[in-house]
Amino acid sequence: MPTTFYLASESKAKKNGERPIIVSVHIKGTHVLTNIGYSIHPDSWNETTGYVKKGKSNSKGIDFNAINSRINTIKSAFEKLESREAILTKEQILQVIGNTNENSTKKEPEQTPFFTCYDEFIKDGRNNKHWALNTLKKWTALKSHLLKFNPFVTFESFDRDTLDAYVRYCGMDLQMLDVSVTKELSLLRWYMNWAADNGYHSNMVFQRYRAKLKDTKKPVVFLTSDELIKLYEFKIPKNGTEVILHNYDGTECTTTVSEKSSLDKTRDLFCFCAFTSLRYSDMAALKRTDIYDGAIHITTIKTDDTVVIELNSRAKEILDKYKAFDLDGLALPVISNQKMNHYLKMICELCEFNTPLTITSYKNGTRGDYTFPKWQLIGTHAARRTFICHALSAGIPPQVVMKWTGHSDYKAMKPYIDVAEQKKATAMEQFENAF
Repeated sequence: MPTTFYLASESKAKKNGERPIIVSVHIKGTHVLTNIGYSIHPDSWNETTGYVKKGKSNSKGIDFNAINSRINTIKSAFEKLESREAILTKEQILQVIGNTNENSTKKEPEQTPFFTCYDEFIKDGRNNKHWALNTLKKWTALKSHLLKFNPFVTFESFDRDTLDAYVRYCGMDLQMLDVSVTKELSLLRWYMNWAADNGYHSNMVFQRYRAKLKDTKKPVVFLTSDELIKLYEFKIPKNGTEVILHNYDGTECTTTVSEKSSLDKTRDLFCFCAFTSLRYSDMAALKRTDIYDGAIHITTIKTDDTVVIELNSRAKEILDKYKAFDLDGLALPVISNQKMNHYLKMICELCEFNTPLTITSYKNGTRGDYTFPKWQLIGTHAARRTFICHALSAGIPPQVVMKWTGHSDYKAMKPYIDVAEQKKATAMEQFENAF
C-alpha cells in the first residue's frame, strides 16, 4: 500500500485536543508526509484501521463520512498510480493530494514534456500531414487515455514495467479488446518514434516491447454478387408496410417499414460505392465536375491519392437517377456516415442477408465467440470491400485494382486476395462437380 494515515504527534494538537490527520506516501522511492486538511480528536480515531470512527465528527462539524471519503480518495489515487508504475516527484505527489480535496479548486496537472511534445506532434500532423478528422480523433483519444493512466508520465518512465501497466489499464480499466490494445500500442510507438527522431528523448525500450496479446483475423464482411444485385434491385415497401422476416436460426419476426426515402438513398449510395470502390468520405464529397470522360477523377480524402475510376453501367445508372436533383454541385445526395450505417442495417435486414458470421475476440486474454446475422455487420465500408473482393475474384490483377482503390501496398490488399483465392478454390470444385 503506497499510503498510510495517522494522527500527528501530541505536540501538534490544537487547544481542543484535535490533531491533524497525516498521510505518508511512498511511491517508487519518493516519500512525502503531509496534512490532508482535516483534524480529529484521538478518541474519534481508529489507529488500527486508519479511519475516523463511525458516528464521530470534529469540532467544525465535519463528520466521519466526509473525512473517511477523503482518505479513501487519496488512497485510491495512489493505488492506481502505483499499479501503473508511476514515477512522481514530491511536488507531483502533493499536487495529487491537493486535487483530491473536494473543497479546493481542482487544477489540471501541469503538463509534463511528454504531453507538451504530444501537442506539438498533433499540430504537426494536422498542419503538415493534413490528417483527416478521424485520424485526429484517434490521436486525441490516445492522449486522453494516457492522461487518465498517469498525468505525470515522462518519456523516460516508459520502461517495460510501465508499458505492462498500460496494457493492463487498457484491458481492465478501459475494457478494450486485445486487438484494440494492440492498435493503442502501435499509436504510442508511432508517437515515441516521432519524439525520438525530433530529439526529445533517447528511451528506446518501446521499440523492443511486445505485449502478450491474443488476436484473431476478423472475417472480411462483404456482399456476394447475388446479394449485391438483390440489394441494387430491391423494391423498398411503402412506409407502414408490415414485413415478415426469417432469421438464420429458422425463426420468424415482424418489422414495419419506415423512412423509405432514406432507405432508398442509402441503397443507392452503398451500391455506388460497391460498383466504384469509393470510400464513404470520397463518395460524400464527389462533385459532378469530378466526373468526365466516362470516369471519376478525384484526390482521395484519406490518403491524398489521385485516382481515376472508370464508370460501369450500374454506377452510371445511379448517377443518372440524381442528375435532375439540386445537390449544390454534388453528384449524389449526402447522408451522414452514422445514419447511413443505421439505414444500411435496416435495408439489409429487409433483404434477409442472414448468413451467420462468427467473430472471435479476446479481452484480457479471455476468448469470446459471438455469432451475428450478416446484416448486423454491414457498414458503409463493406461496399469498398465488396468491390475489391469481386474485382480480384474476376481475375483483375491486384495492381490494377490498387490503381482504382488507391492502396499503396499489397499488405493492405492481402485479406481481399485471400478471399479471392478461396472463391477460386470453390469455383474449381464447381467445375469438377460438373463432370
